[in-house]
Amino acid sequence: CPHCQSFAGEWRRMSGRGRVWSYVIPHPPLLPGYAEQAPYNAVLVELADAPRIRLAGNLVAAPDAALNSVAPSRLRIGAPVKVAFHRLPEGVTVPRWRLERP
Repeated sequence: CPHCQSFAGEWRRMSGRGRVWSYVIPHPPLLPGYAEQAPYNAVLVELADAPRIRLAGNLVAAPDAALNSVAPSRLRIGAPVKVAFHRLPEGVTVPRWRLERP
C-alpha cells in the first residue's frame, strides 16, 4: 500500500471501467518490436472502483486489434474506458482499454 506500506492485500472483482488519467504517443526511438505499429498510444487508466489504482495499457478498437487501431486524435484525458483482455502468443493475458463511447 502506498499509504501505509503494508504488503497485505486481497483480490476484489472490479467493474472493468475507468477513465484515461494520462497518455503518451511514443516517438522514436521506439523498441524494435513496436516500430511497425507506430504511432501507437500508451495510456494510464484510473479505475472507477478504486481511484487510487491506475493501470497501464493501450487504447484499442477491439481486444485483438493492433496497438495503433485508435487514432491519436481520439485520446482525451478523462475519457471513459472499459477493459478488454488480450491474450498474447506467449500465453500471458494483458489488459487493454476500449472507449466506452466509440
